[in-house]
Amino acid sequence: MLFGLVIAMLASGWLGCCARYAANFESAKETEIAGRPWDLNTVWSVLVLGAAAALVVPLFLSIANNNIMTDILTAQSLSSVAGKILIVAGFCVLAGATAPNFIESLAQKALNLAKKNESKIEKVGEKAESNLELISEQIEAGDQGMPGAKIQAVKPPADLPPMSADEKQIVASLNNMAYRRRTITGISKETGMSKERVRELLAALVQAGHVTQLMSSRTGVVLYELAM
Repeated sequence: MLFGLVIAMLASGWLGCCARYAANFESAKETEIAGRPWDLNTVWSVLVLGAAAALVVPLFLSIANNNIMTDILTAQSLSSVAGKILIVAGFCVLAGATAPNFIESLAQKALNLAKKNESKIEKVGEKAESNLELISEQIEAGDQGMPGAKIQAVKPPADLPPMSADEKQIVASLNNMAYRRRTITGISKETGMSKERVRELLAALVQAGHVTQLMSSRTGVVLYELAM
């Protein structure tokens, strides 16, 4: 089925490309403008452009979320999908007739789709990372009750060094008795500040010696706690 379908697609692509050259030739005759002669270069162009246009038709159908190719390839008999094969052949004829523009347009759509999917993957990755950080906080909080566990130090406001309003919010989150250690995601959710801002402030507090940075031995997530 696959071999026959590919042959039909190639033949349709070549037919479309030939039709375009024939139409251009007739148009040139009417306007008395010399058209491109049918020589070996023209034949080669027809073969290459027609084949290329026809073979990207499945990509076009995939971008359009059309399952016609799958239906054809999984069919039990040729007669059951004859109509669908003719539809694909028709697409290939159109693709061949508009080969350069069709290929360029499809390439642009494919690139845009790839960028869109990449953005979605990044968002999924960011969400998974955030969830892992929140889970790590809960794990650390649960470890507080275990024998020998280091208890979160809660510092009264008078013991805290002078700092900006945003830094005070960060320290207040780290001073939360419900948690043993905090993550950037947890602090961001509690304070309402962006992760970038929280990361920047934590780096400054770590450098000043007010906060300690460490890594979870279970999840590998970066954790923060007030320096003793």
